[in-house]
Amino acid sequence: MQNNNETPTFSSFLTTVLTLLGVAVGLGNVWRFPYMMGTYGGSAFLLLFVVLMCVVAIPALMCELALARAYRGATITVLRKSFGPLGRVLGYVLIIGVLCSGSYYTLVVGNVFYSAWYVVLHGFTAHNLDDFGARLGNPALQFSVGLAVLWAGLFVIWRGLKRGIERVSETFVPFFFMVALYLVYVAFSLPGAGGAVREFLQPDFSQIGATEVFAALGQCFFSVGLGASFALVYGKFISDDTNLASVAILSASGDTLASILATLFIVPTVIIFGMQLNGGPTLLFQTVPALLSQMPTGRIVGSFLLLALSLVAFLSAVAVFQVVTVALEEEPIGRWLGRTRLLLLIGALETLLMIYPAWQPQIIGILDLVIGSGFMVSGGLLAVLAITWSYGRSRAMQQIFTTAGAAPSGVQKLVFLWMRYVIPIALSAILVATIVGAVTAE
Repeated sequence: MQNNNETPTFSSFLTTVLTLLGVAVGLGNVWRFPYMMGTYGGSAFLLLFVVLMCVVAIPALMCELALARAYRGATITVLRKSFGPLGRVLGYVLIIGVLCSGSYYTLVVGNVFYSAWYVVLHGFTAHNLDDFGARLGNPALQFSVGLAVLWAGLFVIWRGLKRGIERVSETFVPFFFMVALYLVYVAFSLPGAGGAVREFLQPDFSQIGATEVFAALGQCFFSVGLGASFALVYGKFISDDTNLASVAILSASGDTLASILATLFIVPTVIIFGMQLNGGPTLLFQTVPALLSQMPTGRIVGSFLLLALSLVAFLSAVAVFQVVTVALEEEPIGRWLGRTRLLLLIGALETLLMIYPAWQPQIIGILDLVIGSGFMVSGGLLAVLAITWSYGRSRAMQQIFTTAGAAPSGVQKLVFLWMRYVIPIALSAILVATIVGAVTAE
């Protein structure tokens, strides 16, 4: 289906949801979510994440998708039309942030691919964990595999929306969920799994402060692709008659389900085998291999887990490059270069940016909190303000709720008021509290 401005749109409602799930489901659920949960409050973080997903992230996702569809533009274009020259500057800042996030995210995706290859060939045993760790700690190897992921992702983008992104999403996303369900079954087959889950699901809310709320909110935004970046880019390709509320709810629900499935696999197995969840960004590559080495079916389970994760993580990497590509294509530099040369330029910049985190991986956790949470929440705030205030109340409600000129219902008016007032105040308060907390901690 085409819109009036001849922007290509998704083939169907199903491909729209699957593509957005392809952006959302991936490392954010299996790599980032477990270590964030282990670091920032355990099961209290999990419950906080679910609540914030429902009351903040889903309405914010509806706003971003509506904003992108309204202007048929990506980050820089949309913010420029909403806030003028300052908006354009802010758009470039966000795109630079996405470009920087791609430098470490691509390395992590490369690590997942390498881990999948290793477990298929060798499995994880007590005898080869040191060998696996040494290889994964080799910066030259990390960099090389990351480069392969980078250029493969750029090739998918070069192929276009329907021949590239849609086809990959339609295959990878269902496969991931089938594997995730199998892994949960394996985890709950272990002796003591039920008791381990009950032990974990005893939240201690005394651990929750501004930093933990910020981390949970950032995880919501990172996970579903909010932050005036991913959702804006893919929202541009949604047809005019697609119900955005349904798309946002299904996408966020699928993403939340993926996080819960990852929790139901990782938490009981980690507890049963006496390991720790608070391993930071290395949890997936240190704790999980050690865990699989102790499981009787570890090689089979590990092969399925890492292969499925590799595929959906690759979709997320493609989304990172797509955000930058589409945003710059709408700018003079993109129109001058053309798509192929622009992709080569993005590839060259990402290659340079990957060097430092490849040789100094300890920086990844810091970058992930600043960019993965800070930029996402800030960008999400800008997008909500743009659609609910700058775009105009009546037009905004028509876009958000796909009313096609019909008067909005009472419930829709209440939801819009929530989006217009409560969400911006909440996001601003969380950002300020986090900054104040960081400054006073110094």
